Amino acid sequence: MKKIFLITGLILTVLSAASATPKKVVIIRHAEKIQGGKDLNLQGYKRAGALPYYFSGTPIYNDPAPRHIFAAALDEADSSVRPIQTCTPIANYFKVPLNIEFKHTETDQLAQEILKNPKYDGSTVLVCWSHGHIRPLVLALGGEDPGKWNADIFDQVYLLTFEDSTQPKLQKILQKLMFGDRASFTD
Repeated sequence: MKKIFLITGLILTVLSAASATPKKVVIIRHAEKIQGGKDLNLQGYKRAGALPYYFSGTPIYNDPAPRHIFAAALDEADSSVRPIQTCTPIANYFKVPLNIEFKHTETDQLAQEILKNPKYDGSTVLVCWSHGHIRPLVLALGGEDPGKWNADIFDQVYLLTFEDSTQPKLQKILQKLMFGDRASFTD
């Protein structure tokens, strides 16, 4: 009987200390929006449609390809659906489910899910979030402070690469995907 309790205790200890180290976490903002609305505008739908090809055709995101995709959940019935609209084509393209369990304010909870759940270990995770909560998400994932994500920016990507047990490396990348996207960060 003591052996059963000892084994059960060891299993629970291992499970409670479970952690994951994703290879990469790719963070984007939802695509362009209707001013004052909860949906994407025409340019936003075009970007959402082009993003699967951008992510699949850009080698830095495909080692390995995204296998887990998160979009900010709806806070209430009339809240923004833009992250879901942006990521649905990406999830469909990669044939993975779209996880909408976390609200845009639940950055710590999302980070803990990604960093503690072993199913994300060694994988590429893509997250589509609202711009005002991307900075706290990067910090919760252990990345360096990326600064403010401006309200009028839709064409950039934050890439966190987890190479070893130290702080993940943060890269800011311009998509250069759509007509009118910035050619440099100073534009």
